[in-house]
Amino acid sequence: MRRLFILAFAANVVLSLISLHVLPERVAIHFGADGTADGWGPNYANAVLMTGVQILLFCTLYFSTWLIRVLPVRWINLPHKDYWLSPANQAQSLVTIQGFMWRFGTAMFWFLFIVNLLAIQANLAQPVRLNLKVFLPALGLLMVYSVWWTIVFFRAFRLPALKVGSPTFR
Repeated sequence: MRRLFILAFAANVVLSLISLHVLPERVAIHFGADGTADGWGPNYANAVLMTGVQILLFCTLYFSTWLIRVLPVRWINLPHKDYWLSPANQAQSLVTIQGFMWRFGTAMFWFLFIVNLLAIQANLAQPVRLNLKVFLPALGLLMVYSVWWTIVFFRAFRLPALKVGSPTFR
């Protein structure tokens, strides 16, 4: 999953660089609910902003387990964190969290890739208009995936069932 995560990130950065060469100097950077452009800016600013957001997202997700190791436990939002971040369970928990972050990041980057492609397509068309027939289903899929991901994440960090006969079973 790590390779796919990195590939999706790299594809977005490459697409942002390509947009610098194929789009006009002034581009639509925001679209209204009906898909028409309602915000404009310089092409280079759009490419820098998109690349910056993608780098920030990549670093946050890629280095999330490092952050968990260095931040105080009270700052970490994890179900049953006292159990999962205890010395006995922390190593496996960090591996699990990293996998979750890479999967979520991969989904986010593929969504951003679609959005960037749609923005390029819209800026090359006359009139400038976002293709909502592709954007809205892509957004819907991301929302459904996000809900599913959250449920699976919380289930992965439930407290394990205690076995009869274990010292802590009551």
